Amino acid sequence: VRMYQTLLGTEGFRKGMDLYFSRHDGQAVECDDFRAAMADANKRDLRQFGRWYSQAGTPRVKAVTRYDAQTKTLKLTLTQSCAPTPGQPDKLPLHIPVAVGLVGRDGRDMPLHLAGVPAGMTAMLELTKARQTFTFTQVGEKPVMSLLRNFSAPVILDVEYTDAELAHLLAHDSDHFNRWEAGQRLMMRRLLALTAAAEKGEPLSLDQMVIDALRATLNDVSLDPAFRELALTLPSETVMAEQLEEVDPEAVHAARRFMRASLAQALKGDFLAAYEACMTTGAYQPDAVSSGKRSLKNLALSYLLEWPDESTARLAQAQFDTADNMTDRAAALTTLVHAGSAVAALAAAKALRQFYREFEKEALVIDKWFTMQATAPSADVAAVRALMRHPAFTLSNPNRARSLIFSFCNGNPARFHAADGSGYAFWAQQVLALDARNPQVAARLARSLDRWRKFTPALRKKMKQALQQVANAKKLSKDVREVVGKSLAA
Repeated sequence: VRMYQTLLGTEGFRKGMDLYFSRHDGQAVECDDFRAAMADANKRDLRQFGRWYSQAGTPRVKAVTRYDAQTKTLKLTLTQSCAPTPGQPDKLPLHIPVAVGLVGRDGRDMPLHLAGVPAGMTAMLELTKARQTFTFTQVGEKPVMSLLRNFSAPVILDVEYTDAELAHLLAHDSDHFNRWEAGQRLMMRRLLALTAAAEKGEPLSLDQMVIDALRATLNDVSLDPAFRELALTLPSETVMAEQLEEVDPEAVHAARRFMRASLAQALKGDFLAAYEACMTTGAYQPDAVSSGKRSLKNLALSYLLEWPDESTARLAQAQFDTADNMTDRAAALTTLVHAGSAVAALAAAKALRQFYREFEKEALVIDKWFTMQATAPSADVAAVRALMRHPAFTLSNPNRARSLIFSFCNGNPARFHAADGSGYAFWAQQVLALDARNPQVAARLARSLDRWRKFTPALRKKMKQALQQVANAKKLSKDVREVVGKSLAA
């Protein structure tokens, strides 16, 4: 639906919706009926757009730019492809809307001049062939191209930005989605480089350019606090692992923890200022502005507790004690539990007991209580087993099982993928235990190892053994047998 609005504009999409409801209100319809209404209302041929429904897989779009200073032209070449999938070895080109802008050296959007496209600061290109080149004229200086503005299409974008270009987009792009995406790309590059260094046992370091770019974003008060919180949130270990051909969870964890600690050290004063600036007074307000301030404040608090001293632990403890809303209270508790320092650990143990006493009758809150402990960097299999002996835990409750066991297996990769294989032995035991109670829940947990071939050889061997242990069980549901069988055969 979003792509239709992107292609047709707000007014054109409204016309299409009006026609769609006049034709089909109260009827059972197909995607093609919706597409036909959009096409007819706007007198557009959208038959190629139908391939989004009939072809499987996520397309990749590769972008290459070439600037000519003499002719003041910028050529953008887009190439689309989609990997073969079962039953569809060859894919036809899709109709892909690609919104683009040009960001100048001064950080401002440059006017776009492209034949057949209305003048403006953002141009909507329609990629319909396997390869197309678009030529922009009257481009007075070499810009940084902002691609897929407002996430104009759900594609994987391949583009070779330099670090300086990513930092420029992070600092200046008027499109907030691309601004965030630039920051994520820049941080991901550093995280992957740190991961490679950790695998080799080399010293880890974070360059000043990344620190300065994130400092500028954190301190830019013209940006919404909610955006700054998202921009300063590092890619998760799970997302990092997706970028690697072979995953070493310990190295991934070490890289991310090092980058967080480095940013906390370099930006301590900035995070403290952001924390204080986002303190809200008066009664709790659920509006977007207040919510954004809470988000940034709690992110700043999590970075501040990377400093293992009493002052930062007291800050989190004070927020836990005085918070008048669950967002701030749970965030302070999670920060204490995840901090890892001895000072924070003492405060966390006390706060966990207090939190449980206050909310033991609130099932959803206690689910969160289990999750924050299961995902803590210090939580190993022994800690999870201890939590399973807690009076509030039961395997018979799917939500409670998810809050602890699933959270550990899927949300704590460094500990779950322990080198001794204890996480996999625990996984096998819990899959079998759950299968006797709820095969559907057990099958979901069984998928925690469905990408086992991506990991290092030593971990692969232990994962395969755990999968085979489950597969060889005498009493195994059809649900779990299918998941495990496909994982082993993949």
